[in-house]
Amino acid sequence: MSDKDSSSKILSMPSLVGESASLVKNIFNDPQPLPRKVPDYMRGKGGFWYWTGAMVMTAFLYEALTGLVLLFYYQPSNAYVSTMAFLNNTPYGSIILTSHLYGAYAMIVLVYLHLLRNLFVGAYKKPREIQWLTGIILLILTIGVGYFGYSMSGDVLSADAIDVGKGIAQQFPIQSVGFWLALVFYGGGSSISQFSRLLGWHIVLAASIGVLFALHFFIAEYNTIMPKVEKGADKAPLIDKENKEYKPWYPYNMIYMSQIMFLVTGIIILIPSILAVLPNVPILFSPFPQAAPGTAAAAAAPAYPPWFLLFIYKELDFQLSITVGPFWGTVIFIGIPLLYLLLLPILDRSEDLEMQNRPVHVALGIAGIAYLIGLSIWGAVDPGVPVDYWAFLLFFAAIIIPVYLITKYVTEEVKSDNMKEATLPMLVILLTLIAVFAFASGITISGYLASPGFAAATAMIITLVITAILVVIAVALILGILPEITQKPEKRMSGSSYTFLGAGYAFCAIALVSIMMVIPPDGSYNGSLYGIGLGLLFIIFAALTRLYRSYVYYE
Repeated sequence: MSDKDSSSKILSMPSLVGESASLVKNIFNDPQPLPRKVPDYMRGKGGFWYWTGAMVMTAFLYEALTGLVLLFYYQPSNAYVSTMAFLNNTPYGSIILTSHLYGAYAMIVLVYLHLLRNLFVGAYKKPREIQWLTGIILLILTIGVGYFGYSMSGDVLSADAIDVGKGIAQQFPIQSVGFWLALVFYGGGSSISQFSRLLGWHIVLAASIGVLFALHFFIAEYNTIMPKVEKGADKAPLIDKENKEYKPWYPYNMIYMSQIMFLVTGIIILIPSILAVLPNVPILFSPFPQAAPGTAAAAAAPAYPPWFLLFIYKELDFQLSITVGPFWGTVIFIGIPLLYLLLLPILDRSEDLEMQNRPVHVALGIAGIAYLIGLSIWGAVDPGVPVDYWAFLLFFAAIIIPVYLITKYVTEEVKSDNMKEATLPMLVILLTLIAVFAFASGITISGYLASPGFAAATAMIITLVITAILVVIAVALILGILPEITQKPEKRMSGSSYTFLGAGYAFCAIALVSIMMVIPPDGSYNGSLYGIGLGLLFIIFAALTRLYRSYVYYE
């Protein structure tokens, strides 16, 4: 059934509430064994897409652990000084502080990946509507907790983020309500009141994420995984039915999840530690706090928000937002997409799960990714620069119209058996990348025309070449020129190969530990070197776990 046909099955919000009550009733009347057994392909090649939720959980647990440590040292009465003191004077403080920041970044990225994966596979359809809604709320809470946490450092970026957030709150249509919102979120005007409120909301939202995540996980386990969509099993409700071939959660899934947790933790620690020792890291991605407000260095710094809020800050530069005010601008450009996501289980009531039968929602998903990344790039290149009506209309049209037309064409070709079904997921990725790099090309061309030079020309040429290559690949994929990629069964290694690899990993781990033991614990530079070793150590643990699974369980 197509998106157009699905309109006949649109249900009202009360119907969705009724389904929620039915889910709760079924949970109590028909309890299920938890945790569930899962099919082997969830642990096979490409199976990590089924575990994006577990990755989010890993990042959240890491944030909770490091956040508790930071809580003992943070002083709302002296936010910037206490932050810098923890960074420079606390043993291994730089690892904890910088990885806490990048743990939040990782959690935001992983929540987006988890949401988009579920959108494209149709995991918002029956019986997973409530599961989807709790996921959208978790996204909002994650962005919120990241914003309040980012604003707590007391540096110039924190001050910019607070000013913009307070300005949006104060522009509420009813002036008394706007004043009240600013008071509730940012305090009564003093520094200690402001940072105490930021800390309080950071903790409240983090605790809310923990509670809602537990509920989300329970509902997801009760509804079962979203199994592979295949011919004859491509209609909602699609649930996973356990069979005797499924392996128990312990040890198979537990060891696989341990592998994921080691890998995610290692990346969270490794990336900021590497950035911390590199010179001239862009301010948007620097793992360290910036200058204190009111200093000469702060005056020279650009007014950047955290990168994950760049798209919100840029939409405030649109002429429409300037005309109607920052509050209504945020409602239009942020509230409407969020409302669409919240209502998606109601808007798309068709039973079809295959992407070719949902071209509108697939195209909107691709356009949404390009919208987020494109606006973020725009905000990074031209922060605070007003955008005329024609420019932002062109921005949206240049993304949505081509993406929809290409998606519609490809889905029709797949349904007519003129194109392989496996083409569509790959095309989703390619279209997203094309939209992003095409937009980046437009920015670099504009920058070169405004200020010709070697750096501007290089950036323009690189983005244009990448865009052209992606377009060629997409056209070749659509025309069927690219050969079909088949998955060949993996060849099992010999016993000596396992021994050699295991010994190599163990040697690297011992060598890293030996080096880390002689690194002094004081100073941000030493802490960053220690963090590089610690991150690599976790990644080695992930590799050893993968090797163990292959050797013992043939996975």
